[in-house]
Amino acid sequence: MTLSDNAAQIEYWNGKVGETWVRMQDRMDHALGPVTAALLSLAAPQAGEQVLDVGCGSGETTLALAVAIGDDGAAVGLDVSEPLLARARERADALLLDIDFIAGDAAVFSDDSGYDLIVSRFGVMFFADPVAAFANLFRLAVPGARLCFACWQMPADNLWATLPMTVLADLLPAQPAADPHAPGPFAFADAERVATILTDAGWQDVIAHALPFAMVTGSGDDPVADAVQFSLRIGPAARAVKEAGPQVEVAARQRLAEALAGYRDGDHVALPAAVWLFTARA
Repeated sequence: MTLSDNAAQIEYWNGKVGETWVRMQDRMDHALGPVTAALLSLAAPQAGEQVLDVGCGSGETTLALAVAIGDDGAAVGLDVSEPLLARARERADALLLDIDFIAGDAAVFSDDSGYDLIVSRFGVMFFADPVAAFANLFRLAVPGARLCFACWQMPADNLWATLPMTVLADLLPAQPAADPHAPGPFAFADAERVATILTDAGWQDVIAHALPFAMVTGSGDDPVADAVQFSLRIGPAARAVKEAGPQVEVAARQRLAEALAGYRDGDHVALPAAVWLFTARA
């Protein structure tokens, strides 16, 4: 495993996508609130621990971990995206939290700290060689350390991602069949495969916890319009619509509004979602 193995993902997250996620930070943290709460509950960070947050993004989970471990602990946030890391550092500074946010690839990251806990909220599904990457994380952990991460279940169980593509299918060019195991959001949807990856990498006591939840994609005075905007910024449909051009985007907005209206509940729009929360020990 070399840094270049994940070069495509590094380039992707340091371009416009990274900048978009910075702008969408508040929205994403709100949408993923149930996942964050469940992840932190399972991870159970303790005062004084050394903690690594893999794929920390704009820092939501790292901030919470830093508060939980206190001044006697140490939190490190690791990510390949410089735009997201810059936002994470701003947030930590505003809260007067001492967190080390590092630009690096977890597949090859080296550190002598020895981590008691390694956590990730959707930051581990993009490795070119997942066994090698998790073996590297294993080397970073002290004996008995805990691993806890969130990853998406099957696309069919995540309507927030699949509904826009289904609704817009006839407006968009035919999409190539995707390799379900290729690096990407749903690469770890098969829980048995993930358990094998972790075991092959040296981790023990692997458990997959299922978490279905309602993902809020729109809120406010016009939650449907807000949800449409979300779908055109985050998820599989966002890139496809952008590549199709402005005329398609106009039609897409109308189609999405009609479809998403059915998921409005008062002042918000929420779609079915499901994740795996994996736990393991070194």
